[in-house]
Amino acid sequence: MPLVNPLINGINYSWANIKLVLFGVPVVGITAINYNRKQKKENNYGAGSQPISRGYGNYEYSGDLELYLDEWKNIISASPGRDPLQIAPFQITVLYGSSTINATKDVLRAVEFLEDPFAAKQGDTKLLVKIPLIIGSIDR
Repeated sequence: MPLVNPLINGINYSWANIKLVLFGVPVVGITAINYNRKQKKENNYGAGSQPISRGYGNYEYSGDLELYLDEWKNIISASPGRDPLQIAPFQITVLYGSSTINATKDVLRAVEFLEDPFAAKQGDTKLLVKIPLIIGSIDR
């Protein structure tokens, strides 16, 4: 049985190593960020029932972030006309790592908010909002 190399210093990336910068300001009231990139790929068919080639389409980017309501209200207050859906495209920088593991960053470019949501229910001890994003590109 082969030996598995342990992690250097026994440390791996974790939520505690993530810092998110929005509008040039580190955001502390964030509880989740999700983003992805995909490319449309499909088989092309000709004679018979087997693919004869493959076609490649556009890249698509999507994502969302989850914030405490008071953080979202701060963004709304600073928005043009108090409407976060009118904010010009911006970038989000996601830094992860620390002095003990490789620090790196992802940059989400041409980002805009798609919704201005709110939901609360009896028994909630914290109010969070999940904001869907449209993203122009992701630099990793």
